[in-house]
Amino acid sequence: MVSASLLGLLLACLLSFGWGMQKFFARPAGSTRGMKIISLFGAGFSIMHLAAIILIPVTSPAQAIFAAALYACALGLFWWSIKVNSSKPLSAAFSPDSPQHLVKQGPYRLIRHPFYCSYLLMWTAGVVATGRLWLVPTLVVMLVVYARAARLEEEKFTRSGLASSYEHYRSQTGLFLPNPLKLLMVRRP
Repeated sequence: MVSASLLGLLLACLLSFGWGMQKFFARPAGSTRGMKIISLFGAGFSIMHLAAIILIPVTSPAQAIFAAALYACALGLFWWSIKVNSSKPLSAAFSPDSPQHLVKQGPYRLIRHPFYCSYLLMWTAGVVATGRLWLVPTLVVMLVVYARAARLEEEKFTRSGLASSYEHYRSQTGLFLPNPLKLLMVRRP
């Protein structure tokens, strides 16, 4: 029963993220090399995570609860980010276009890349759910890919007309996770 619940949450994440790639994110330059890399690794690693959830029993209730919470957070953050951007969808990862607007509401108040954070939460949940170290490289590889995409997006902002606004925004938010020190600095009078 626990594995079925975790499998359902994993499938909900994968289907949501797949929908986002196909229907939500703009692709002004078509499918770039970076997008193809994300798709290739994402598909292969998804199969590994699905197989692990199906074949490996969860060893403890705490492990299952923590993994379910991570999957739920991944889904919640993803759909919250979709809602915040619904009027002006963002470009897909590794798109070469220049940013036209800066989003600072919703989850963007705390982190600059909530979509990447939601994806990383899902990969982390698979490792937690199964407790298998052979899934750790899937998380590490995707972290490297998303970090590269985030760095390129931030470079695009620094070359755009939004550079000064973005630098101020960047000083107040974390990359993939909230930065407590930056939050304290912002709250200071």
